[in-house]
Amino acid sequence: MLKPWLYLLPALVLLGIFMYRPLLYTFYLAFHKWSMVPGTEPLYVGFDNFSRLLANKSFADSIGNTVFYTALLLPFSIVIPLALAAVTHHMEGRMKNVYRALFFIPMILAPVSVSAIWRWLFHPSGGLVNTALMKLGLIETSIAYFSDPSFAKWIILLITGWKMIGFSTIMFSAALTGINSEYYEAASQDGAGSMRQFWNITVPLMSPMIIFMLTMSILFSSQWTFAYIDILTTGGPYGTSTNVYYEMYKFAFSNLNAGFSSAASLLFFVVFGVISLLLNSLSRRFSFYDN
Repeated sequence: MLKPWLYLLPALVLLGIFMYRPLLYTFYLAFHKWSMVPGTEPLYVGFDNFSRLLANKSFADSIGNTVFYTALLLPFSIVIPLALAAVTHHMEGRMKNVYRALFFIPMILAPVSVSAIWRWLFHPSGGLVNTALMKLGLIETSIAYFSDPSFAKWIILLITGWKMIGFSTIMFSAALTGINSEYYEAASQDGAGSMRQFWNITVPLMSPMIIFMLTMSILFSSQWTFAYIDILTTGGPYGTSTNVYYEMYKFAFSNLNAGFSSAASLLFFVVFGVISLLLNSLSRRFSFYDN
């Protein structure tokens, strides 16, 4: 009985040190005020962090932006990748792998280098986007996209979606390989066209992966946008491009209030936990397995 636990012990120790210990410490700090200054101790404040958090305007704005990113990233994580995977699945020869590799390349690029490229493209003076739009006569003066409230969060959305397409396409492509080709052959014999095959065969049999990617997108969209917000806009202008993850970061490392940040983390731990349970229930109810 002891031998299996000995095999698991290294993994359990690492999980305890790097995951569960910080998680429990976050719960502890959520009810304390602490500046993280060496030599100071956390001061117990009860639920004061939560009451102040719910009255904080910047945090309320970040929730709205989080919903914005989560909802509008769904086409980039599900709709477009599913279509690309279906189209490339029927290709023959090496071109199938070439196209899939091209879709996946943005995913493996470092966020810092990606941000540098997009910053150059949208630079207010000499950027490719401004130059092209001015030559086409669509704008008269250059636009500072990352400093304009009308454009900043839309560009963050575009960059994050562009990065997500490759990962989702590979996941959907892998799921497509598990569908028995005899279904499509039988449907063709019955006169079903490609679109009817897609809706009646591909989508139902891909439902487990679709719901999985839906879960990934909802739970991690704020995390995926964090790097580009931090590098390109720092949450501005006027908080229009921030999200809950970036606000937590600012509370802890800009305002030196670890307790406030931990309270926000605990709040969204509960919120995302409930969402995860609902999506898990959705998966059990609607996922169709070919067995």
